[in-house]
Amino acid sequence: MGGGRRPGERRGSVAVSWPTGRSLDGGLDQIATPDGTGEMWLCGKHVVGPDPEAVRSRVGGNCTIVSFNRPNDIARYPDYGPWLRTSPHALWFPVPDFHAPALDDALPVLEQIADILRRGDNVVMHCSAGIGRAGTMAVAVLMTLGVDMRDALRQVSSDRPGAGPEVGTQRDLIMALAEHHAD
Repeated sequence: MGGGRRPGERRGSVAVSWPTGRSLDGGLDQIATPDGTGEMWLCGKHVVGPDPEAVRSRVGGNCTIVSFNRPNDIARYPDYGPWLRTSPHALWFPVPDFHAPALDDALPVLEQIADILRRGDNVVMHCSAGIGRAGTMAVAVLMTLGVDMRDALRQVSSDRPGAGPEVGTQRDLIMALAEHHAD
């Protein structure tokens, strides 16, 4: 027999239990958006993959789920990929982990997400952990909505601790977008 323990078992005087809530799935965090826009939320795939419609209901309103995961990232949720491909409430823009799209590729997606928010509708964006890819794109969406780069970076990392650009290509996208908006 293996050395694993079942929920409710005790190790000495400490009960062993399975993680629940944020410890299990990483949580769902609202990112403050400019006045007059819808709500933006960040999470990881473990929040949305099992039941995207439940997440849409939880967030409320007319909600679009935006996934930055590649198909192999969500393979453990066999119904989620087909949902992303067919749902009118989904936008799938796969980006490799620890990467970001080139500015020219990102601009149409950023405008599409910003337009959803400008209509007053809600957006849930995710990658595997809801930190790097989704956090970077959340910063970029805020910038597309007119928020200063530094304020956007602070807002996202404050509302979802650790979220935002993690690697050079993600920082490069944010810098390129800042230059694009300065033109």
